[in-house]
Amino acid sequence: MMIKFLSLSLLLIINILILYCNIPSISGELGMVPNPTPTKLLPTYVIDITTGSGTSYKFQHFYPLNIAVPIDTTVAWFNADPEQIHTVTSSDPGASNSGKLFNSGIIPYSSSFQYTFDQPGKVSYHCEIHPWMIGSVYVSDSNKQGKNFKLTTGTTMTFEDNTLYDWSFNTTNIDRILFNIEPLSINTDKNTPITYNIDIYNNNLKKEIFSKSFFAKGNDFQFELLKSDLDEPLVYGPDFSDPIIGAYHIRDNFPDGTYILKVEITGIGSNLTQTNISDEFKGIISS
Repeated sequence: MMIKFLSLSLLLIINILILYCNIPSISGELGMVPNPTPTKLLPTYVIDITTGSGTSYKFQHFYPLNIAVPIDTTVAWFNADPEQIHTVTSSDPGASNSGKLFNSGIIPYSSSFQYTFDQPGKVSYHCEIHPWMIGSVYVSDSNKQGKNFKLTTGTTMTFEDNTLYDWSFNTTNIDRILFNIEPLSINTDKNTPITYNIDIYNNNLKKEIFSKSFFAKGNDFQFELLKSDLDEPLVYGPDFSDPIIGAYHIRDNFPDGTYILKVEITGIGSNLTQTNISDEFKGIISS
């Protein structure tokens, strides 16, 4: 009886191994999970693998689907799809394994994978288990250095007169763009909260479109502009709150035109700043 039980158990194990090893393209990566996040590479931007992504007819499997980020942005993909495993693999579905930037291996439910984009260009990615799941990341090395801040953006287009602008946002090409603000005139440790004030002024309308204070720990501050039909701005984030390192998101109806983006630090720790720490960056939004 014991021998029969052991034989049935062995047969079951063999069948399970055969089933998993027949999953195309990823059999050699079964059991892999994302490595722990090193402290120096804490992610700043989150993409969710959404519930029900195992079905091909779902409207959106990755959210956001297509993003535009500055160079050196670390993106984290979180599997929020219950009872489903997924991968995040650079390249289009069916492409050869050569030249791939990253392959997450199996990402179980509630786990994540992250990657730092350190080269400019557009990177497509997909899930090897569910090839209908596709997304993209546009990476830009566009930057402008002011007196107090260095601005890097996910700018996706070039103008003939691009010397006139420090940043651009073409809402036809993409509906969101990430900004990174790096302070140049101050340096704090990663546990010190910094208060940033962001003002966005529309030159054509001669009016302020947006103004709000944000908090971030450490030095750099990230926020994303999202094109929307909303009458009032919607602000949410940060993507990571412990510590506060993730991107904030500003969803608003930005009319076409030229803009001034004013960045100001108004507080370091619990103290208000005594000197003016601000810069203005000229930009353009078009559709």
